[in-house]
Amino acid sequence: MKQNDRSPTNPIQQQDEILQVLFWLRGEGLGNVVALAELNRFLTMKQSDLNEAIQRLIDNDLLKSTPHDDDTFRVSLTEAGVAEGQRRFKDEFENYLGQESHMECEDPNCDCHEPDFAGVCSHLLDKPSHS
Repeated sequence: MKQNDRSPTNPIQQQDEILQVLFWLRGEGLGNVVALAELNRFLTMKQSDLNEAIQRLIDNDLLKSTPHDDDTFRVSLTEAGVAEGQRRFKDEFENYLGQESHMECEDPNCDCHEPDFAGVCSHLLDKPSHS
């Protein structure tokens, strides 16, 4: 795969982008469990860089590999990965977001809709995957 000129080469930036994209996909309901090929559509990283960054995130308990019936290597955020993905996503995009819908659930009575709420809704941590 051709590396995009804007693709990060710093390992920390690569990990940040992976967490942000996975968090965004989860928040949009596009999938909690994502194949590396699907993930790399948003990242356009060299495959070797992607594999190394994914392994570091797994080693740091921010991602877990998830078996799939077609034997495709897929990953999902761990609970710690959701929190880190949220933090990095907010740091990167907070100025552009009208509301923090990626941190809130669809239940209007949930505490996550309160102005002082500062976490990820517990309903979203257990949200079923669409993959």
